[in-house]
Amino acid sequence: MLRKLVLLICLLAIPSIVFAQPFHVRTSSFVPMDGETVFDSKYLTDGNGTTGWIENGEGSGTGEWIQFFFPAQVIVDSIHIVNGVDTGAGQGKVCRIKDVAISFSGGQRQEFTLIDTGKKQNPRIRKFPTTSLGLNVLSIYKSEGVEQAGISEVLIKYHRITPDEVAAAASAEKGKLDTSAVGEAVVVKPRKMSAEEKKVLYEKMSELEKKQVVLDEMKVFFDKFYTNFVTINEEYPRMFTQDQFLLESATFESFRSMLEKRKVLDKYESAVVSTSGLRFSIRTLTPTQVELWVKGEYTVIFDMQSHQMTENALFHLKKEYGEWKVKNKTEF
Repeated sequence: MLRKLVLLICLLAIPSIVFAQPFHVRTSSFVPMDGETVFDSKYLTDGNGTTGWIENGEGSGTGEWIQFFFPAQVIVDSIHIVNGVDTGAGQGKVCRIKDVAISFSGGQRQEFTLIDTGKKQNPRIRKFPTTSLGLNVLSIYKSEGVEQAGISEVLIKYHRITPDEVAAAASAEKGKLDTSAVGEAVVVKPRKMSAEEKKVLYEKMSELEKKQVVLDEMKVFFDKFYTNFVTINEEYPRMFTQDQFLLESATFESFRSMLEKRKVLDKYESAVVSTSGLRFSIRTLTPTQVELWVKGEYTVIFDMQSHQMTENALFHLKKEYGEWKVKNKTEF
């Protein structure tokens, strides 16, 4: 932990740089433009149909993604997309994308279908407070002999969330509002499964299903784990088992106090973290304990700058009072 904290201090000590782009962009894969080694988001806003994002993953493009990170919590007002990339005569053709899933930082998700045309499209976007917007490719318009798909333009209009919108979002979290009836809203509370029901369901699962369930839980857990770590959230020490809590709390509070004295704590608290680059591999698994490798990179974004933090660690997690907790972590 201390090694990563020192590295974060160095990163956040770098002077702020103002970028012209309104958001930072990450992609699952891409075909480099003009010999570049990184994807430049300017190609999605240059008004040029011959440049853009062309995925470079295995297969036809299904499962590839592009993610936009905003400098603060915002409401997305609209998104305009120009489907496909016109690579020109004599160049490899690029398929257009068909079905897309949009994901928000709060976990919300919606799906829509793009039209097979090079004209600008404006899919309707839900008004969720978010710090990022992900476009995940679900399917493409297939063309014989063409293996890649892409988008030439993405224009996102947004505004910083207002106090009224913050209050509305907080109210919605307490209960989902069904506004299908005119003039009234009904609070719908999702039913939670009892411990006995969960136990019966678990026993009926195959080993592969059990592993997949735990992997899904791990993705949620580690997204919160690394976000709390980077943003110096007070919940971070509570993500460890009881026998590790006091040790982690002492180190955590000492570091937090130092940041407050230096008046830089707000930089950490405003950072945006993406764990989409992390990969999980389970070594051992029981109903109450899991040992797994966490490898790859997680992204830390602040002041419109992106930094990649490499992770290669073996975690041992244990369930306490029904929640996963970190028992120990070994870094390599």
